[in-house]
Amino acid sequence: MNSISWQDIRKVIINFLTQRLANNSSYKSELVKLAKARENNDSLAITESQQKINDLLKRYDFETWMEDAATRRIFWISIASHISKGIHSSSLGDNNNYLTQTKPINQTVISSATLTTLPLDCSGNAAALDIFSLLNQVVTGETTLLQLIIEDHPAVLDALSDDKQKASLYLANLKKAIFNEFEHPKASELNKQFYWPNSQESYLAHLENNYRLLVPLHPSSLCHVVYQKVQERFSEQNKKAREQRRIKDAVHEPYFSFQNLAVVKLGGSNPQGVSQLTSNQGGRNFLLPSIPPEFKSSKFPSITDHKQNIFDNSMQYFCRFGFRLLFDMVQAPKNVVEERDNRKDALDIILSYILKFAKHIQQTMPAGWSREYSLKFSQKLWLDPNRAELEDEEDFKQHYDKGDWLGDIKQDFAFWIQCVLKNKFNNISEQFSDPEFNEWYSEFSAAVKASQRKKEGVF
Repeated sequence: MNSISWQDIRKVIINFLTQRLANNSSYKSELVKLAKARENNDSLAITESQQKINDLLKRYDFETWMEDAATRRIFWISIASHISKGIHSSSLGDNNNYLTQTKPINQTVISSATLTTLPLDCSGNAAALDIFSLLNQVVTGETTLLQLIIEDHPAVLDALSDDKQKASLYLANLKKAIFNEFEHPKASELNKQFYWPNSQESYLAHLENNYRLLVPLHPSSLCHVVYQKVQERFSEQNKKAREQRRIKDAVHEPYFSFQNLAVVKLGGSNPQGVSQLTSNQGGRNFLLPSIPPEFKSSKFPSITDHKQNIFDNSMQYFCRFGFRLLFDMVQAPKNVVEERDNRKDALDIILSYILKFAKHIQQTMPAGWSREYSLKFSQKLWLDPNRAELEDEEDFKQHYDKGDWLGDIKQDFAFWIQCVLKNKFNNISEQFSDPEFNEWYSEFSAAVKASQRKKEGVF
């Protein structure tokens, strides 16, 4: 890059001004009028058109344009990566150029620091945006005049003016716009702001005044990169790759698409009032979905490592339909025959859900999973039977083969049913005593025997 001379840079600036003049609508119009006046030999019209053309030529003269741009109009704009007007188009807060700041070494989140190259944006008076266009002119390869100024290339100074003093002033003013060298950064009442505690005890931050007031700015440079990437979905290469996927024997190339995109419009009918990149996007900013992931939750209750008993509230909810019938039976007018039948139907439903749960755990969890869990030992024997076949589990196998643990499970079930009913009907809790407890115990025992007959090894 050091091989770039000041003449190379000066040539880029002059070519830019020549092109700007050629595209000026007033200049084009006066050229047409001048040609027509010469055809008609109208000396007055020729003089008027020639004068206007000379004025325009003077305005786009290198020294004249540079002096006006770098001493007056440069203060109408700021070159930045984060724009205040992106939050509110009428905001008068300062912008910020992240590219000229020290970057964090360790990154844990995606941010503007993630990208190695980031396009700079410009916000301010539209009458001065041509300065930003000049700074984005390529001098050599992919290196722009803007990059040369940021990197403090020695050839830039001489390229800005033949007058060394003026050149120094021009360069200093350009750097102020690029590096955001403001002594007292200001926000606007239209900006959003929030308090960020400096200490881990965030609840004490407001009492100790130990916080920072943060004013978030719109990351227009990063948003522009996202915008360009999303727009690539309409590229010919991406379209072709998508179409090739439908052809059986064609060579399949990868393609990309974006789902659930949202669009927010900035700047209304005048996006240029926000920034140059926002104007290039027509004011449109794509929003990627920011929603929690959807997990496929199991219909069965989960067993956490600290759970000690599976007969709890989550199991009650899992068996809620059976409990609803059981509650209805308790509240219904007493009829011995119907009461007995309804109670049995309700318990059959509850027991069927519990046996399904046990089968699910036994078949989906790896052998030995219960080692790191806090479940009662009898329930570990019930729900993790394959652990008995593992090495170094002789004690577990011995207890499993004895089968005494099944009686503990029956008691846990009966006690659980009693507790649920007493909590539900605390006004008649004394009615749920030993006979009822024995009935829940017997029903569970019968259900276990029936399941063992259907398929050996469920318990």
